[in-house]
Amino acid sequence: MISSPLRLPVSVVVLATGLSGCFLDTQKYPGMLTPQSNPLPDGAKSAFGRGAEEAFVIRHSDPVRVRIAETNSVYDLSFYEKRTLIPAGSWVFAGPEGYAEVLLPGDTQVALHGRGTGVVGSESRREPVFTLLDVTAASVSFGETGQVELPGGAILEASSGPFSVETIHDRLIRVRNRSNQVGRVDYRDEVIRLEPSETVELALLSDFSTPFEVDPSTRAVESSAGRIALRGEVEVLSSGAGTVLRATGTSEVEGLGLRLQLRPGDEVRLESLGAADGDL
Repeated sequence: MISSPLRLPVSVVVLATGLSGCFLDTQKYPGMLTPQSNPLPDGAKSAFGRGAEEAFVIRHSDPVRVRIAETNSVYDLSFYEKRTLIPAGSWVFAGPEGYAEVLLPGDTQVALHGRGTGVVGSESRREPVFTLLDVTAASVSFGETGQVELPGGAILEASSGPFSVETIHDRLIRVRNRSNQVGRVDYRDEVIRLEPSETVELALLSDFSTPFEVDPSTRAVESSAGRIALRGEVEVLSSGAGTVLRATGTSEVEGLGLRLQLRPGDEVRLESLGAADGDL
């Protein structure tokens, strides 16, 4: 029996048609994602530029990683390379069990205990010497007057140390002065004087806790009730237990959560609500 010469090609065509469903291109629908911008933004590497200053990073326990300024790559500090020199604008990461120490200009030292992230600043660009972006527990010591930015944007300024910084929960950090000298925390419109052994808890607000820009026409008065901002023509009559102010022209007084508009001749006394004598 002689087979038909067309039977084999027909079988091959039927087989190919049946297998074609196994090789569908799943990218035809709904299609490739369309980029929202072209070219794509640089991302985190452009947030902090490279500066002239340098810092020394020491790994005391794993994991500790660094990212050099204006690059995307991250590398680990291993047991055989525990120290490295990095320029300003570089990132330092510590993992859950990590312990990293950063030696900065001005004999400032920052230690990250556990999970934490920070960036070396450039004081020549008027930046804080170090920026803490995320922290579980950290300690900060200053060899001379300097500034460190805390998570959320508040500024810690001092000339000694150590100061401890720890996260209480995702919206609250605690700063404790463990030194024998006074420190200062600039938080939004407040200037907090931190005496030795004192502790302050700072809320991490959704719109940041960065210190407000001060109007050049504003002058500040430090009183027992806190910092009071004066704008316009205002006389300070007393600043003891209560601060007494008198307006000699159109002016504004801001402090203790109040903002007062004063007319010439108006007089106001500002006093904090504290414990009465004999109260504990």
